Amino acid sequence: MKFPLIFGLLFSILFSQTKPIQGKVINEKSESLADVNIVSKPSGTGTKTNADGEFIFEIPVKDRVFIIKHIGYKSEKVNAIVFKNGSTITLTPKVIKLKQLDVTGTSRAQFDTFETKNSVIILGTEDLAVRGFIDIGDVLFTEQSVLLDETLSGQKTVSIRGSSPAEMVYLYDGIRINSLGDPLFDLSLFSASGLSGLELVKGGHEKGLSSSGTINFIPKLRYGSNATFTQQFGTYNYGGYDGVGSFGKPRFSINGGAGETQFSQVYVDNKTPEIKTSIQRKFGHLGLKNKHNLEVRIMGFKNGKQFQNDRTNDTISTELETIIGRFIHSSPKGGAVSFFGLFQNSIGSETNTFSNILKDDSNQGFGFSFEKPIQDAMISFNGETSFLNSNWTQNDSTLIMSRQNSIFTGALELIKPDNNQIFQLKDVKIILSKQLVTDQSDSSGDLFINASTWDESSTLFTGSFLNLKDDKRIMLYSNLGNVFRLPTLHERNSNRIHNIDSNSIELVPEHKTTFEVGIKIENKENPNLSSYNLSLSGFNYQYSNKIKQIQITGTPIQLPVNFGDASLSGFDSHFSVSSKTKWFNFTSSYAYYIFSDPLAFQLQPEKMVRNKVSFKIKWFQLDIIQRSESARQVTSINQDGEYLENKLEPINTNDMNLSFKLKRADFIGTISFSGKNLGNTSQELNGISIFDKRFALSLGLSWK
Repeated sequence: MKFPLIFGLLFSILFSQTKPIQGKVINEKSESLADVNIVSKPSGTGTKTNADGEFIFEIPVKDRVFIIKHIGYKSEKVNAIVFKNGSTITLTPKVIKLKQLDVTGTSRAQFDTFETKNSVIILGTEDLAVRGFIDIGDVLFTEQSVLLDETLSGQKTVSIRGSSPAEMVYLYDGIRINSLGDPLFDLSLFSASGLSGLELVKGGHEKGLSSSGTINFIPKLRYGSNATFTQQFGTYNYGGYDGVGSFGKPRFSINGGAGETQFSQVYVDNKTPEIKTSIQRKFGHLGLKNKHNLEVRIMGFKNGKQFQNDRTNDTISTELETIIGRFIHSSPKGGAVSFFGLFQNSIGSETNTFSNILKDDSNQGFGFSFEKPIQDAMISFNGETSFLNSNWTQNDSTLIMSRQNSIFTGALELIKPDNNQIFQLKDVKIILSKQLVTDQSDSSGDLFINASTWDESSTLFTGSFLNLKDDKRIMLYSNLGNVFRLPTLHERNSNRIHNIDSNSIELVPEHKTTFEVGIKIENKENPNLSSYNLSLSGFNYQYSNKIKQIQITGTPIQLPVNFGDASLSGFDSHFSVSSKTKWFNFTSSYAYYIFSDPLAFQLQPEKMVRNKVSFKIKWFQLDIIQRSESARQVTSINQDGEYLENKLEPINTNDMNLSFKLKRADFIGTISFSGKNLGNTSQELNGISIFDKRFALSLGLSWK
């Protein structure tokens, strides 16, 4: 019975110049994998596995290899000449590899630096705690082409691509946490101690369509035992500590920590600090896994801040509490389903010359996400509903608002198997989003804002082309979208309470049309060669009814207003290269923006440059950072309703960090000395000295 089959195979090889390839594909659990892409090289002949993981196809005899690829698994390259028909091929799961992250972060990254159709930068936090950084805002401002805006109240916000800080989206383990009401998320509340890493994304994407930038905090959730303690000292009364510990097994983990930080600012006419800020942080994370790709995560943090200006008698106090529960199940055949619940509460007060405001905001939400590969496509759905309540008391008047916010997003991505073309279509994706928001004022309050209902839709289209070579890969991508941003409860409240003209028009949604093109290049990992990666993108944003924040002179208060139509164009780039032994690393970030009207883009420079050189030899590391920014403008308004224009001079300065790491048995001791703004003359903003020289000493001890 075997003779006819053997004869047929020989006949096929001799006369048709092709040969059959037959086999089966499984995963590490011996489960059959369906819809696996198989491409023969160099002809590009391809096929897919059936429901039982089996495949059979004819390839030209000149082909030497065939490549097996499947979503969620590492690609396999098989020698077609020695391959024995009927063999079984096992694919292993793909693990996203992050720079400098501990193992807890590798499976929880939301973005891939190469695959995502945006500029994506990943920062590991393992060494940040011992390098003199005050908080996460300080980290981003020092090393990346992002703008840090520190208000008169010590609140730190960042913006990307010249846009408003209110456009930023902040995620905690992939769940948005800055929808509580205040869009100006205060990064001074967060340090690196409770995190495994940060993901910085420039431009809109599926989790933040209207965003010009996204920061995803990857919570520390280590399935093992360790402990770390860090103590900091510095100029201007800077100091603090962070203690972090974890206990866990391969399928159970509990992590927790606490810390405090304090720092001061001075007025230009008095070197004694008159502006003081203190911050307290606590976090706890719990993780449970089983053998069937199921994981439950319960994560929470409680951060507080007190601000006091002795000269103006302004005080601000805030406490932010967040608890997130997640249920995640991933399929070995690709795809995943996730459910989450979110609880947030923010209590604060503001006392200034004009008023005393008490704030009590809460948010309860839940949502789901689902994704599944189907042949040469991936479908995904995301749904989220939140219930926000805001209770503000100004002097003797009360404003009580509630908001119900529902978002549903669906995406279809068509993925083309790799072939031998010079530039090949990689994928095409369309994202559709629907958002329904209803605001209501409570009649028990003294102040009222008109009830409003918004029903808005957003679309985003992305596409990419890929070029694969033996030593590197290149991706070209493009994004086109029509998106919107609704005024938050905080913005509506501030507009109602602080607006000098009580008859002015209320805030309306901000709409934005986006276009972006980019290129990414990276070499394939080779222990004998240096590594490098490059990303470059150009973009254009067209705004209508743009919302901007105007500083009220002499107070820490900002007034949100609709500016009108505006546009922003520009490009940004990021380049990194490391020696083959990793003793030397150079990174460079550059951004350049063109504004239709600088007054529409508060405190935004036209140009930003960050260059960093690192030398790492055994227990010693030296980082030298060069930062420069062009001049910035800011609009303020005085008590009489007059608009004032202020200007900050260009920045050109250097930072330095010198650290030592000593290891003995299971203990690691670290000493770090850092200097900020070493080559820059301090500037003045409303009488306060900013960008002045600062020095810090950090001592750390960890056990693993």
